[in-house]
Amino acid sequence: MKMWVVPALLAAAATVIPTAAHADVVARWQMNEGRGASVMGDSAAAGGANKGRIVSVRTGARGLVSGRSYRFNGATSYVRVRDSASLDPGNRRITLRATVRTVNRAMPDDSYDLVRKGYQTTRGGDWKMEIKRGRNHSVGRLHCVFKGVMPGGRSRTVKRVARVDIVDGRIHTVACRRTATAVHAVVDGRVFTNRRVSGHISNNQPVIVGAKTNGDDVLRGRLDEVRIAIG
Repeated sequence: MKMWVVPALLAAAATVIPTAAHADVVARWQMNEGRGASVMGDSAAAGGANKGRIVSVRTGARGLVSGRSYRFNGATSYVRVRDSASLDPGNRRITLRATVRTVNRAMPDDSYDLVRKGYQTTRGGDWKMEIKRGRNHSVGRLHCVFKGVMPGGRSRTVKRVARVDIVDGRIHTVACRRTATAVHAVVDGRVFTNRRVSGHISNNQPVIVGAKTNGDDVLRGRLDEVRIAIG
């Protein structure tokens, strides 16, 4: 069983996170389409039905993992994947994973969204993985957010920021994982944890990749191998 281990000097709340043994990859966007593509394919073994509409993204860029990747322009780029129940975890575990390389410059916006489903005001909860700008605008850190509905109907948001700067022009593999009792932010195998229950998450919103909305929180850089696993 694969495990991520946190160095002792880090103040993360957890030291070991086992990979879920029976998680289904419900979306796998390899981003291998050539230049001029308008549809992002889904190669997930659990279905492969979560294709996306590509808007103002340069496809066919050099891959970060292998093959090709997508280049987002920091202004108008995004990919929209229509709502699907397969992308709602309910009370189950969910892991968001991606490989990213940002432009090594000060962040013009307060965050770069990598992948999200819903917003803070969305009924039924929401989840997102983003790069959050620091006080120094040349520093950006992975930010994981899961908002769910608790028994009794109250919503609860659980967040975790990884204390690693990833706006440095280098390739980073990042993940946000929600379990039954915690939220974990993972950067290149280093784990940062917030131990709190986040509740039931299910909404009717599309998934947006590389931005919050058109023109807001748009990634400046390349994105590759985005996956969503539930279970």
